[in-house]
Amino acid sequence: MELRQLKYFVKSAEYLNFSEAAKHLFITQSTLSQQIKQLEFELGFTLFLRNSRHISLTEAGEEFLPFAKRTIQDAEDSVQRLNDLQNVKTGTLRVGVTYSLSTVLTEGLMQFMRSFPGIRLEVCYKTVQELLVLLRERKVDFILSYKPLMEAPDIEAMPLFENALALVVDKGHPLASRRKVKLAELQAHQLVLPSPGLQARSMLDRLMEGKDFQLSSRLELNETNILLQMVSSGTYATILSTSAVFGNTRFKAVPIDEPGNAMQASLLTLKGAYKKASAREFINILLNTEAVKRRLVNWFD
Repeated sequence: MELRQLKYFVKSAEYLNFSEAAKHLFITQSTLSQQIKQLEFELGFTLFLRNSRHISLTEAGEEFLPFAKRTIQDAEDSVQRLNDLQNVKTGTLRVGVTYSLSTVLTEGLMQFMRSFPGIRLEVCYKTVQELLVLLRERKVDFILSYKPLMEAPDIEAMPLFENALALVVDKGHPLASRRKVKLAELQAHQLVLPSPGLQARSMLDRLMEGKDFQLSSRLELNETNILLQMVSSGTYATILSTSAVFGNTRFKAVPIDEPGNAMQASLLTLKGAYKKASAREFINILLNTEAVKRRLVNWFD
């Protein structure tokens, strides 16, 4: 059994299509099929059920898949450990970040790129649920996000700072002068809101539980920048975390005065997974950025 064969098996299980898997592995379909058959012969089990159009995992294939993934990851981790022992400052660091914390990441990215010019950065912006899938598949090294509202026992969360939801308005908006605002007061104002699935929306929905009123929105979007463009007109208001407009003098974040309005910005990693040296260096830089340290003092600027 070869590591290459395990990688072929895992990729085939991911796509459940030998043609697609071969394309992503940059090999021919016939080569892939031969290697899978060889692996099945060595194991003494059929891993895939095949017909003219589709493939599917057998019971043996389902059982074998997590062990194959673990073996591949252990091999990759061992190589990474050796590189780290030699203090090699090359390779790729893959960072996942939620939309609302993008402003927190920028300062750390700049410092890291100056300090480690030999390391290539890949930054992926998605919702926390999408990023957790990538983390579990080892397609990102860590995530900068608010701690998931749902329990995730396989995820470790390193707290960075606490944050809260706020009504975000243009400085000319009638509510811009308020020190805080209740959700019930927002019924009289035109809102554009983040879409379901975004962390700010999930938190808002939680705060709305048990209320005897609903908030209506003219528009729902999963793109924070467009929401803020709408808000900049002065007509609309939105509800986001304060981090979404951190350092932006164009907007005012008015605290939402509701019990339980607190979110914990965190670095999320896979429990038990090896943390490569470049990831540890990036995290140390991030913890010492002004973007993080200022938030430890005050949520609202």
